[in-house]
Amino acid sequence: MDFSHLDASGAPRMVDVSAKTESKRTAIARSVVHISASTLELLKAKALPKGDVLTVAQIAGIMAAKRTSEFIPMCHPLALTHTDVRFLVRDEPPSVLIEASASTSDRTGVEMEAIIGAQIAAATIYDMVKAVQKDVIIGDTRLILKSGGKSGLFKVEEPLLFSVDAAPLPEARPQPEKWEGEGLSCAVITLSDKGYAGEREDKSGPALAALLEGLAPAKVQNFLLPDDPAALRALVKKLAQLGWGLIVTTGGTGLSPRDTTPEALIPELDRRLPGFEQVMFSEGLKHTPRAVLSRCLAGTIGTSMILALPGSSKAAEENLSALLPILPHALEKLNGDMRDCGRV
Repeated sequence: MDFSHLDASGAPRMVDVSAKTESKRTAIARSVVHISASTLELLKAKALPKGDVLTVAQIAGIMAAKRTSEFIPMCHPLALTHTDVRFLVRDEPPSVLIEASASTSDRTGVEMEAIIGAQIAAATIYDMVKAVQKDVIIGDTRLILKSGGKSGLFKVEEPLLFSVDAAPLPEARPQPEKWEGEGLSCAVITLSDKGYAGEREDKSGPALAALLEGLAPAKVQNFLLPDDPAALRALVKKLAQLGWGLIVTTGGTGLSPRDTTPEALIPELDRRLPGFEQVMFSEGLKHTPRAVLSRCLAGTIGTSMILALPGSSKAAEENLSALLPILPHALEKLNGDMRDCGRV
């Protein structure tokens, strides 16, 4: 077994991250401090002997997050772009819930900065209340959100004190550029947590791109995202604004908890295309009764057409193939009967 923090001789080492790509990274960690009801009342009234507990704990957590590499031996020093600590005072059970966040644009993540921020804030609360209560319990400390980097998005399915929208969204790979040429520009977006994390090679995106080459477009490009509805929504809106005429997604149209492509896209659509959806549904049923589980989608944003296809490479190819004969005419109509199918 290879250990990332040991060299060939078994000596400790810091991992070299210089070859990694810089990206926006955010992490949020949570801890909890259990105190008695009487101590809690003093804390809320700011009547404890040492003063305002939460203000001091917040400052301590922020300071600790910024100095994490001094506490954890193999942790990389990072230039944090933001860090904060927030609290939720709970009467039942009497406790203080702590969340610490950290953000950076760098080559490695900020999970440890968030965890250290939460732990030091918790220890500071103990220090501030120990004059009136010795049996304070600092509960579990854990990571509850991270975004950015190769592994993509991780998030617990629980309400957060920090707005998730405030955290940087997973970035599309590659980043889209404005389409200023003539002819049709086609974007194929693959939605896959494992694909985004580099754990699996997803074949549906390249297969769809190959099919779209039959339309003789001026440009076809693949994009990769995790199954993150906010990130998908942001990318599709950006592609439409940048002039991409056809936007095809693959993945996220089933019934699993992470299948949220329709929910992400429907609020952004100007118009639905029910005929397209019926064709895809009928085509799927020709091949498998499981097609009834698919929630494929078609619609428009301005003069861009959006097609949301299944994540299965075979099903996605079948659905798109059924639409290929009508796509050129539909795109011309969407763009005002112009020969140029792209946006002008």
